[in-house]
Amino acid sequence: MIRTSSSSSFVRLVIGLAVLACQIMGGGTERGLLMDHVLQVLMIATSTYVIVTLWDRSVSTAGLALFGAIALLGCIQIMPLPCEWLQSLRPQTYMPAIGSCSTTTISLSSYRTISGLISCLTMIVLFLALSKFDEPELGLLGRFVVAGVLVNLALSFVTFSQSDMSWLSDLLGYQAELGAFQNENHYSVYVAVGILAALTMRPQGYMRVWNLLLVTLVLLFLLAAGSRAGVLIGLFVSLLAFVMIARGSRSAAILAPGLGLVATAYLYGLWIKFTEVEGDQILDRRDYALTTWDAIRDQWPLGTGFSTFDLVYPRYEKLEQVYSAFVNHAHNDFLELILEGGLAGTLILAGCLAAIVMRFIRVRHRDSARTAFIAILIILVHSTVDYPLRTMGIASLFAFFAALLFARAPGSSAVAGRAIGVAPPRLIEAVQTATPTSEGDQIAR
Repeated sequence: MIRTSSSSSFVRLVIGLAVLACQIMGGGTERGLLMDHVLQVLMIATSTYVIVTLWDRSVSTAGLALFGAIALLGCIQIMPLPCEWLQSLRPQTYMPAIGSCSTTTISLSSYRTISGLISCLTMIVLFLALSKFDEPELGLLGRFVVAGVLVNLALSFVTFSQSDMSWLSDLLGYQAELGAFQNENHYSVYVAVGILAALTMRPQGYMRVWNLLLVTLVLLFLLAAGSRAGVLIGLFVSLLAFVMIARGSRSAAILAPGLGLVATAYLYGLWIKFTEVEGDQILDRRDYALTTWDAIRDQWPLGTGFSTFDLVYPRYEKLEQVYSAFVNHAHNDFLELILEGGLAGTLILAGCLAAIVMRFIRVRHRDSARTAFIAILIILVHSTVDYPLRTMGIASLFAFFAALLFARAPGSSAVAGRAIGVAPPRLIEAVQTATPTSEGDQIAR
């Protein structure tokens, strides 16, 4: 069977539109949103289509291992087990009353664990589908991420203009604060990291100018958004983008003074923002972390089950920490995962981080890998003070950059047809458009 370049382009279009849909409609943070369920169905369907259509290409082994490990842990968490097995591994508060039943589950809520498991596995399936593409093809898919950033910037511009955006909230099913995101911190990190996708398209000529304008626009919107974490991350990412876009360009000498002026103006705005008098904060991130750690010390062997954080957290809150606002997440995805996954979840998390670092060490000579690693690192760092990966928008962005980090080099796609003498699929359009280079070449020349 010979697959033409047009069919490959259609496959990219299908998965690209699905990723774009997540960027535009996946900014909610509440549990059980109808829009998130719709996006999950869409993502599973399109990812399965890509995996089946590109059956002759290899899939990420690391992704398959992660899928199997999380699926197995989730099944164990909802499996009925004899109460005596768990008696010494869990506080009595979370055990059934004596004589009421003979079995129980590790998860405090099987329904919630199943829902959280589906959300997590959906993003892993997306990663597996994206791992079917090589580096130049993922560079082309980066256009859909950039399109999502532009749409969110446009929506936030309407918000800043004091226009009525209630129609958007009604459509999404949650209150959209900035762009299509319910949380301004998540919005800021999304648009800041999203512009790195522009670097995967190997900008040349006029594309450099458009990308520089996009970076400048993102800086202004991040400053207006008001998220301290967002403006700091945005400054770092934007300076990186300016340097990588201008590098090797004949106009680099002209761009350098402009970059200095933009950075100076941005730093002044940043100083103004950080010296503003903040309103009373209910709790500091440190309070969330310490309270969550108290819960971990009691629950670490087994965990409490995926998506059960808010069922456990109130029991460990100190009286002076109880307010009318409801703490739905730990504001630290690592601590929350350790609490919910227990020892097994901790080992899986450690394995994922180790795989990312080891992969980066292997392919650090490729500019696309460095860009992807920086994007992943920024999201993970922000996850220590917030919960960005709980949104479909940022989770799909994370899957895209993870696939780019683990992507095959240009021309190394494994095609089953070669073993029987059938001509391999030609990706002329993708290769020529993306201007593929050998390992070690720069993204921008």
